Amino acid sequence: MSSPTPRQAEHVTTTLRRRTALDWSFDRRSGLVYVSLKGEIDENARLGELARRLDGKVVLDLADVRRINSAGVREWVNFIRELPKVEEISLARCSPTITNQLNMIFNFRGKARVESFYAPYVCEHCDVEVDRLVNVEEHFPDRDPAKVPSFRCEHCGAELTFDDIPERYFSFILQL
Repeated sequence: MSSPTPRQAEHVTTTLRRRTALDWSFDRRSGLVYVSLKGEIDENARLGELARRLDGKVVLDLADVRRINSAGVREWVNFIRELPKVEEISLARCSPTITNQLNMIFNFRGKARVESFYAPYVCEHCDVEVDRLVNVEEHFPDRDPAKVPSFRCEHCGAELTFDDIPERYFSFILQL
């Protein structure tokens, strides 16, 4: 069996007693390492194993991280702090779970740059709740968390209403 080339995707899964706790996949292209994380970050996430595989410029896609417990926060902070072979790191498509941690835990992002995150919106006309992807550079160029990005409903075209307290949900923007 031949070894995968750097251009091929690498897939690693961590399991916890018959259920997947955290799953990650790699894709190396154009001088970047893209890592997608999926599942729950807890004390069994084995982020040290992931850290040993990262080097150069890294983008962590966190859209599918659905839960993180207090032990997982500790593991994450240690992970994000101890990446000796990583030159640059970005957090992309942060789930609401990750965004909440960015707001609560001062050193949660470490030296990482937040590229984008999901924010909760509701269409009062359709009564539909949706998460919209917010690009930090595009939607918050002046880093003012009181300026809520506007989006339209894909179903009816009405303007969506932000479904949280802007100053709280976007407060991590002030630290970027």
